[in-house]
Amino acid sequence: MSKIITASNKAIKKLNTPQLLQGGLYLTWAASLLMLVSTISGIQGQRHAINTIGKDATPSITTAQRLKDAAAGMDAYIANELLALPGQNQDAVKGYNERYEKLTQRLVAAAENITYGDKERKPIETLQLELGNYIAKIQQARDFHERGDTNNMLVAYRSAAEIMDQKLLSAAEALDKVNVDALNVTYNKEKFDSGKSLFFIVISGVALISVLVGLQIFLSQRTRRTFNPMLLAASAIAIAFLNYTTGAFLSASQNLRIAKEDAFNSMYVLRQARALSYIANAAESRYLLDPAFALNYEQAFFNNINKIGKLPDGESFETVAAAVSIPNFPNYRADGFTGLLADQVKNITFSGEREATVKNLSALGAYVAIDKQIRQLERSGKHAEAIALCLGNNKGQSNWAFDELKGANQKSFDINQAAFDNAIKQSFKEVNGFEYITPVALSAIALLTLFGLLPRLKEYSV
Repeated sequence: MSKIITASNKAIKKLNTPQLLQGGLYLTWAASLLMLVSTISGIQGQRHAINTIGKDATPSITTAQRLKDAAAGMDAYIANELLALPGQNQDAVKGYNERYEKLTQRLVAAAENITYGDKERKPIETLQLELGNYIAKIQQARDFHERGDTNNMLVAYRSAAEIMDQKLLSAAEALDKVNVDALNVTYNKEKFDSGKSLFFIVISGVALISVLVGLQIFLSQRTRRTFNPMLLAASAIAIAFLNYTTGAFLSASQNLRIAKEDAFNSMYVLRQARALSYIANAAESRYLLDPAFALNYEQAFFNNINKIGKLPDGESFETVAAAVSIPNFPNYRADGFTGLLADQVKNITFSGEREATVKNLSALGAYVAIDKQIRQLERSGKHAEAIALCLGNNKGQSNWAFDELKGANQKSFDINQAAFDNAIKQSFKEVNGFEYITPVALSAIALLTLFGLLPRLKEYSV
């Protein structure tokens, strides 16, 4: 290596001043070209990641999750309808129809936003096919219910419930997973590529600035001209452009991190919790509707509630909510509270999010407490009272508590959705226009260097 360096130094010493100036000019152009390629490719990669996370994967994930809670909501409402006498629960009929309309709209949206081929297409096809089968079974259950044929109504409803549990919800989950996996792969790759791109941008920028400074020093020593205005201007542009590009790149990466890690991760667990709450709500009604499988439905209810939030021994949702309401409560996340809302507690970031999360926990506690009352009434032989509490919309009744839970969940979701949208918008803004700014800035540097060196080169040509 030392021999190579020695040989290079000897070769450089043999060059005269014009040759060295020409070499410096060519090096400036080469460094400018390298920075042009590094910047454009890095910015385009960053923009692709922002677009994938903000425009492709995230809307598809949200649609898949909404498909799931729309489907689970249909099942909860139909169970409530069948619990009452025929025609006596129009709120449930209305809710079922609204959920069905939402489900069909979201199926269309999902079909229009297929990005990953058959991995998305097949779950969507399953949803379309099995939804028709589910509706047919529900209509049979309604017909038997209208005729007062409880046994056949339950047979038809069980078939519908099986389609819901094993086909519809599973397909929605599969559609969700495809997009979540794609988002995580893209985001992890972006973090690596972002660091690599920024490294090359900085290296090429420093190389360009070093050549320009080196030329300035060389001219000062060889030609006894202290400053070359053109080279000074080129150096100033290079420094400013490198600073601007680095700042924009880091800011875009930070906004993308906020969108993915702070906002989207919360949005995702909140949507999962919402779907599970619908599934638990359906299990609560099934518990009263189908006594033969009451224990199974009771277990299903608690399994889904535990996925939303599993309490430590000796605590209630009220005590957890009280602890979470204290900012910077010492590591409450490690005190045994698990589940989706525990994940949300760990990721409280934005203004108003803590208060919304506390309300979510309190609403879940109120809902679970009312469910306990329903089971106590049912076990005491007070079936009619249990149904009334389950179907009631007044304060202190199950449907009221469930609406409160949904509202609290939506409030938390909306806070994170707004933060996500703003972060994605800012990320796009940071990388906007670089395809125009970069060639203009680097062309200016190349031309200023040329015009700065031409007078010196002409001095040696005469």
